[in-house]
Amino acid sequence: MATREQLEAMLGPAQQLHLLDGWDSLNLQQRQELAEQIAEQDLTQLRSLHAELAQNKEQREGLQNLDPMPFTLAADDARREMWLSAGESVLAEGQVAAFLVAGGQGSRLGFEGPKGAYRIGLPSGKSIFQIQAERLLRLKLLFKKQVPWCIMTSPLNHAETVAHFEENNYFGLDPAKIRCFPQAMIPALDANGCILREAPARLALVPDGNGGCFHALSRSGCLDWLSEQGVRYVFLYAVDNILVKICDPFFIGALACTADMKSASKVVSKCSAEEKVGIFAFQNGKPSVIEYSDLPAELRDKKNDDGSLTFDGGNIAVHLFRMQALRQLEHQPLPWHAAHKKVAYWTPQKEVNTPDAPNAWKFEQFLFDSFPILGTMLPFGVTRDDEFAPVKNAEGNDSPATARAMIGKLHRRWLTRAKAPLKANVLYEISPTLSYAGEGLDAELFERELGKGILEFTL
Repeated sequence: MATREQLEAMLGPAQQLHLLDGWDSLNLQQRQELAEQIAEQDLTQLRSLHAELAQNKEQREGLQNLDPMPFTLAADDARREMWLSAGESVLAEGQVAAFLVAGGQGSRLGFEGPKGAYRIGLPSGKSIFQIQAERLLRLKLLFKKQVPWCIMTSPLNHAETVAHFEENNYFGLDPAKIRCFPQAMIPALDANGCILREAPARLALVPDGNGGCFHALSRSGCLDWLSEQGVRYVFLYAVDNILVKICDPFFIGALACTADMKSASKVVSKCSAEEKVGIFAFQNGKPSVIEYSDLPAELRDKKNDDGSLTFDGGNIAVHLFRMQALRQLEHQPLPWHAAHKKVAYWTPQKEVNTPDAPNAWKFEQFLFDSFPILGTMLPFGVTRDDEFAPVKNAEGNDSPATARAMIGKLHRRWLTRAKAPLKANVLYEISPTLSYAGEGLDAELFERELGKGILEFTL
């Protein structure tokens, strides 16, 4: 453990000596915890971030030279069969990995725990993690290789996430092919650039944003681990999309067959101009994602001659990166973004202070800031009814109820194509271990699995 004198030497030049206020009242364990947290911080970086705020520097480049990013439905592309065949070959050769960003909690859903452990109310009672694991099990059956699975948690839910997998025996997957690691945290700063504490021996730390996933993958050793296994493509996605087609062969093959692209992203048409989803566009000639709140109303509402939105193309947080691109991002930092928020903090004088107004700066990085750095990206158009059912809100849009309906209707369409004898006005849940995307289904399997791998439900 660092001594007080060593900590003073570290904190003094960074103007953070206040973190030692109350040091003498801490017990040995508390001193060790505080010293370890201080040692983990990049104090020079924090000073730089605060200096940018003090100088009123813009956090992001203005929306200049903004052009639409055209996209078409991949299913309608004449290269479809070639892409699918290429993706299947890449999976069979063990060159694909999955990277799940799962640092979120289920608090907005009224659930205390990792969002991935949440059950959306399907008749099987499966959690989001289980549904995703079983999709990987299906790919293992189809291609005779288990896809390595990297899962980025947060310090807030890491232990619970690992426990969820352990308690469920990794849902039948080989645990040697799964790696969990927490994302980095960064301290909140007050108006003067001072690091806040949430308790006598704990800094007020916040997650560094989904853009921190690239450095976290590297820092955890997982990027090297994937390289050692011959992985060439990494499928990166967010935890809360119940319809995500993890390591979609069609998607993978499209990038594999497009040599000049470093990454690919799945894109859906917006429901309306007002839908609160980021859109893909070219900014200064580079692929970018523009947040819905940053897009001016005149561009948001602009339409083509056929009535379609000019700036369409919603970001559903499903991406694919070549390994070379991840190696580039491993060493090239993304820009930081600041948000002024209310953060409760501790001081020796008043102990816990609960502010009534924003009092602190939180800093985070955004995943989509990687796209202009890489410079090239393949937009891969998909239909939301097949691939996008986010679970974000307890009720209303993007809720467990809407996700259940979408998965039930999708599986009913699969069974209809398979000519299964279906009941009227009934939805179905098909276990991912039986079918990844509607393949392998027929009337005989339906009757054999009804009540087991295929379950009925109504809304």
